[in-house]
Amino acid sequence: MDRNQELKAQISKNIKNIMKQQGLTQLKLADKTGISKSTISDYLNSKTLINPDNVQKVADVLNVNKSDIDPTFKKDSKKDISEVIAAHIDDDASEEEIEEILAYIEARRMMRRNKKK
Repeated sequence: MDRNQELKAQISKNIKNIMKQQGLTQLKLADKTGISKSTISDYLNSKTLINPDNVQKVADVLNVNKSDIDPTFKKDSKKDISEVIAAHIDDDASEEEIEEILAYIEARRMMRRNKKK
């Protein structure tokens, strides 16, 4: 079972709605973002989960917030970050592994903050 199917469907719906509002075709979106036509098609048909870099490219071209495309980008809280990370990690990652990844990210942030002081 694909635990990301609901998220893929929501992202697809969001991109389609924004494209329709702006009169943008798949081909134009692909050209403007530099993302291949087939990859855009996969996003729009809920076949592939869009990666964070491509969320940013699409958001930039459509002149919207990343969260308007991918709802896991809502607020920068730990819970929301974990949802983004969990959504973009292979389906076979356990909850424990995701927690370890989040702990590592937080440790790296602390190291960066300490270097700035």
